[in-house]
Amino acid sequence: MQTGKLMAGLVLAGLLAGCESMDGAMSSIGGVLDGTGDVLSGDFRMLADPKPASLGDIWTDWKKNEITAKKKWDAQAILVSGTVSRITKVDGLSRSDDTIAVYFKDSVNPQCTGKALMRDAMLVNQKKISNLQTGDKINVTGVLATSDSEMYNSSNKECYFAFAKSKIEAAPVSTATPSKAATSTKAKSTKTSKK
Repeated sequence: MQTGKLMAGLVLAGLLAGCESMDGAMSSIGGVLDGTGDVLSGDFRMLADPKPASLGDIWTDWKKNEITAKKKWDAQAILVSGTVSRITKVDGLSRSDDTIAVYFKDSVNPQCTGKALMRDAMLVNQKKISNLQTGDKINVTGVLATSDSEMYNSSNKECYFAFAKSKIEAAPVSTATPSKAATSTKAKSTKTSKK
């Protein structure tokens, strides 16, 4: 009787402890499935290191010549930074109804808007973005979704770009505030130069 209770307790403890590792495993499986699907379809862009850019960089090229800009920016994964302005689900897409959209303002040119689209068939990405809020600084890695951008940019007057297959990470916090030691050294050198 005691052995049965002990075994049941151990199984229950193992199941509870495994929940967190199960989330990690689901995330890994989701990433592998997405990557495998891309590779099988002949899309290798997300396998290479992303090219850092701003939405303003893409917009500058887009205004000059859309055909050349598409060729340049569609050929690779892109890394852009921005500030979250909206988090929502996109319904009614032809492939699936479980896509998350994170809208953001460009960190260089706040007149430019980006939309990061994330697949979410396994609800892994929904969990990943659950801590995101409007106003958060993020880095978005993805591939330019020109069909979405074309619909929005048909007038060629708006700086808007959508990114498919997106991966979103919190942007590193910059340490722009000077330390007390640096401030006091600066104050001493100012006093010395006034003499």
